[in-house]
Amino acid sequence: MSLTPSNTSTAVTLQNCDSEPIHIPGAIQPCGALLAFDRAGLLAYVSANAADVLGAPVTLGVAATADAIPADVSAVLVRWLDEEDSDFEPFVANIKGQDYDVIGHRNVDGFAIVELELRADPLAEMAPALSRAYQAVERLRRQKSIESLLNIAVQEIRHITGFDRVMAYRFHPDESGEVVRESRREDLDNWEGRRYPASDIPAQARRLYIKNTLRLISDAKYQPVHLLSRDPSARPLDMSSSVLRSVSPIHLEYMANMGVRASMSVSVVIDGRLWGMIACHHMAPRHVAFGIRMACEVMAQILSSTIASFEAQSRAAKVQVSTGVVNRIAQRVWNSEDILAALTQESPTPADLLPHDAALCLWGGGLTICEGIAPRGDMQSIVAALERAGSRTIACTSIAHSFPDLQSQFVPYAGFLACKFDAVHNGWLIWLRKEQVETLVWGGQPEKEYTTGALGPRLTPRGSFDEWREVVRNTCRPWLPEELAAAENLRDELSQITASRAAEMDRARSALLAMLGHDLRDPLQSINVAATLLTRTDGAGARMGERIRTSSGRMQRLIAQVLDLSRLQGGLGLGMQPGDCDLAAIVVDLVEESRIAHPSISIQLDLDAHLMLQADGDRMAQVISNLLSNAIKHGMVGAPILITGRALGEAIVIHVINDGPPIDADVLEHLFAPFKPQSVGRPRNRSGLGLGLYIADQVVAGHGGRIDVVCEDGIVDFAVVLPVGRSET
Repeated sequence: MSLTPSNTSTAVTLQNCDSEPIHIPGAIQPCGALLAFDRAGLLAYVSANAADVLGAPVTLGVAATADAIPADVSAVLVRWLDEEDSDFEPFVANIKGQDYDVIGHRNVDGFAIVELELRADPLAEMAPALSRAYQAVERLRRQKSIESLLNIAVQEIRHITGFDRVMAYRFHPDESGEVVRESRREDLDNWEGRRYPASDIPAQARRLYIKNTLRLISDAKYQPVHLLSRDPSARPLDMSSSVLRSVSPIHLEYMANMGVRASMSVSVVIDGRLWGMIACHHMAPRHVAFGIRMACEVMAQILSSTIASFEAQSRAAKVQVSTGVVNRIAQRVWNSEDILAALTQESPTPADLLPHDAALCLWGGGLTICEGIAPRGDMQSIVAALERAGSRTIACTSIAHSFPDLQSQFVPYAGFLACKFDAVHNGWLIWLRKEQVETLVWGGQPEKEYTTGALGPRLTPRGSFDEWREVVRNTCRPWLPEELAAAENLRDELSQITASRAAEMDRARSALLAMLGHDLRDPLQSINVAATLLTRTDGAGARMGERIRTSSGRMQRLIAQVLDLSRLQGGLGLGMQPGDCDLAAIVVDLVEESRIAHPSISIQLDLDAHLMLQADGDRMAQVISNLLSNAIKHGMVGAPILITGRALGEAIVIHVINDGPPIDADVLEHLFAPFKPQSVGRPRNRSGLGLGLYIADQVVAGHGGRIDVVCEDGIVDFAVVLPVGRSET
C-alpha cells in the first residue's frame, strides 16, 4: 500500500479564519514522530519521519507487534490498545541510542495515538528543575491571594523552564486578555498591564486550550512533518490532545511579529472555562523536556484549583451579605401595604445591594429614588423601552451601544441594571452607573488586517506589538456575575411577594363579588322600591325618599360595575346583545336624566338627528353614562359640558368634552385600568374605584371601536369611535 499524505486543512480565508481546523493540521512538529493505530491495532497514520526515528521502514496497515517497531515500545503498545482509558501512562524508550518520551492517548475517533518525543536533556540534568517544581508547588499552596499566586507562578515557571519571559494572562468577560503578572529578562520591555483582543485567540483555539492544557512550540521556524494515511480518502486525524501537533501558520506569523522564536502556554481552567493562562516566550529556539512540562502542568492545576477556591470563598462571602440584605428588605415589604415605601424608606434598601451611582424603584406608576438622582429623561419612556426588551433582567454597560435611542433619556448615566419584579403593577428595580473613562494599554493596535499571501486571502496578525493606548468612553463598570445574582435574588423574592398578594387580592375580590351579587342586590332592590313609594308622599318624606333612592341607585350601579368587572376578568365577556340602536336618542335621554340630577351643571348637546348602528343599547347607555359622570366629577366647577355626535362615513363619533386640569402622564397611561390608585380618595368622587372608564373601554372594544383621550389647552375630550355595523359578543 502506497504512502499517501493525509488531507490537510483548507486555506484560512476571510470567512473561515475563526473556524480554522487547527485540530486536524495533518502534520507534526519535527522534534519527534507519531503513529496512530485503529481499534483493530493496525497502523492507520504515521508521520513521514517515523522511519528515520525508528531506524527501519514503516508500513501502514501493519499491527503494533511488527518487527519495524522496537520491542520495548511494541510491548507497551499492545497493552495500551487493550485499555479503555483514553490517557496512557507515558514511559521512556531508547531507540537507536537516543532516549524518547513515549506519550499516548486515544482520540475522539478511537485511534490510539503514540508520540515519540526526543528527550534532549538527560534525566540527571532535569533533576534540579523537577526538585524546584516540587518546592514551587508547596509555595503555591501557601499563598493567600490570587495576586500572590500568579506572582509566584510566573517566577517559578520561568526559573524551571528558562524562558526569557513568563506572563500570567487573565481573561476579561469580553474574552480580551490582560498581562497581570510577569517575570522577564531585564532587557525586555515591561508588558505587565497590556491588553490583547479576544481575536488573538480564536474560538477553536480556546476550545483546544481547555481540552489540551499545555502546548510547546520549540522553534517557530520549524518545517512541519506531514502525516501519511493508510486511506487517502479518510478524514484527517484529530490531534486535539497531541503534544507534537503542528500549529496554525497564522500563529507562527504572530510569534514572528513579536520576535518570539519559542513559546509554551499552560492553561488555567476553572469550572470548564478558560480563566487565563501562563504564557512563556523565548527569543531563541528552546525545547522544554516533557517531564518538566508535566511539572508545570501540575503547577497550573494547583493554580486553577486554588484560584477557584479563592473565588468561591469571595462569592460565598458576597452571597451571604447580599442574602442578608435581600431577606431584610423582603420581610419589610411583606409586612407593609405600601411596597414603594417599604423598599425605600428604611435601611437597607435596594441601593445597599450592589455598587451604583443611583438606584430607583418603580411600581404602580410611582417612582422613588433610593439613592442618587434620577435620569433626566422621562421614566415612562425608559420603562417602555425596557418592556420591549422582553427580559426580566437587563444588564447594560453601554447605553450608547445597546440602547442608542435612550442615551439622552439616561443622562448622566452610561449603564444600568434593571430587574422587573411585578408584571401587574409594572414594578422595576433599576441601578445606574456613570461613565468610567478607562485608558486601555494594548499590546499593539487591536485591529488586524486582511491581506493576500501564500495561504490566499486571510486575516493577518498584527505586525507591531508596541504599546498602543485606547480611551474607552460611554461605558460603565461591568456588572459582575455576583451582582447580577444578588439583583435577581431580590427580584425573585419581591416577585413571590407581589404574586402572593395578587392571589390574596383575587380571593378577596371573588368573595366581595359573591357578596355583592347574592347578598346585596335583592335588599337594595327592596330599598329602592320603598324609596320610590316614599317619594309619592308630601314634604320631608318625599325628599327623604328621593335621597334614599339616589343613594341606593348609586350602590346598584357600583355593584353592576363590579359584577361586570368580574365577568370580564373571568373571561365571560359582558354578554352584549346587539341590535338596531339610535345612539342619538340614548344620549338625549341620559342628558335629560343628568340635568335633573345635577341642575347646577350646564350640559350642551350638538348631535345629528339620528345615529343608527348595530349595538347593545343598554351597554351603549352605560358607556355614555360613565363618560358623562366622569366629566361631571372631574370637570371644572361651573364650566359647561359639551356632547357632540356625528356619523362620519362608516363610523359614529361621540365626543364628551369638559374644561379641566391636564391629566398627568402617569395617570393617562393607566386611565382605563381598574382599581387604579389615582381613583381613590378624590374629593368629588370619594367612593370611586376606577371601574367606570374600564368597563366603558371594554364595552366599546367589544363593539369593535375605541375611546381616544385628548387633553390640551385646558380641555379634556373623550372621543368614542364606533363602527356602524360591527359588534362582538
